[in-house]
Amino acid sequence: MGLLKNSPRRTTSVQWPAEVDAHLDLLVRLAANEGIPISRAQMLSALVANASLSGPTMAKMARRYLGQLKVGDLARAAQPDDLPEVRHRGRQRAHPT
Repeated sequence: MGLLKNSPRRTTSVQWPAEVDAHLDLLVRLAANEGIPISRAQMLSALVANASLSGPTMAKMARRYLGQLKVGDLARAAQPDDLPEVRHRGRQRAHPT
């Protein structure tokens, strides 16, 4: 039996706020700082694969995102300057100016 990360793939298209995208980059950098090189796609897969299968827990997370998180909440999260920069493979995303 092989590793889940090596199993057949499916491409999805996700649109989300730029602040959430920046938070994903922060998660990738945090993992890299711990010596775990992981791509954005792999981090998303890890988050989904490790998510709780509890309805109440998922409802709480959804409720928080849909009705409680405000613009700037994620950006205010601690972002240590000493985290390693992570190079993205593939097509580079355009960053707003």
